[in-house]
Amino acid sequence: MAFDKEAKTIDTSEKSVVLMALEVSRSDDSRYVPTPFVVKLEQPNAQSKEERQNFKLDEDEDTVKDGERTVYLTRMALKPGQYKMGEVMGQAKGFPFIGTFVVPLLMDLNVKPNSITYVGRLTAKLRPRQGEEFRAGPVIPLIDQSVTGLSGGTWDVTAENLSEKDLALFRSHFPALTTATIENAPLPAFDRAAVQRWWEGGMQPTAAAQAAPVATSK
Repeated sequence: MAFDKEAKTIDTSEKSVVLMALEVSRSDDSRYVPTPFVVKLEQPNAQSKEERQNFKLDEDEDTVKDGERTVYLTRMALKPGQYKMGEVMGQAKGFPFIGTFVVPLLMDLNVKPNSITYVGRLTAKLRPRQGEEFRAGPVIPLIDQSVTGLSGGTWDVTAENLSEKDLALFRSHFPALTTATIENAPLPAFDRAAVQRWWEGGMQPTAAAQAAPVATSK
């Protein structure tokens, strides 16, 4: 992430910072709790690794409690420009099964120069899939994905502007933000129809191997 709890200042001379709260949960009380491990972004028409950014999440360092909810406080360092907030990937596991999931987002993001910007709270809740709704995860491996409810589930996704609550959480956990000027530029609403078209176009993952962990982007 762009900075940690020990940071005293935040340098935005080369890369700006995007703050986003993230919450991933499920609608039932299954023991297979979905845990996100990476947020993926890319520039328009990305062709190279340099045009794609992967931000690894750390459950110990990046999470806070908001009541009974677990919220990830993401702090992404990005060069100014246009991006697509692509997806959140993670796992739901409980011995002996490990399921892999993908939360497709496909949201546009504009990063201004020399800025720290809050873009909202993304909430993804797993629920049983109805009809041909996009799947919460790949079908393979069959048993793991089925038992964890991911191949038979889908995501309800919301993007909310909870700046007052979320910025209080960010500032209380990261001292470098205490006196920082933070702009507010909420992400657009989740477009389920667009995600469904993307999924039906063959972009959905077909194997858990496609969701392998990635390195942390600085």
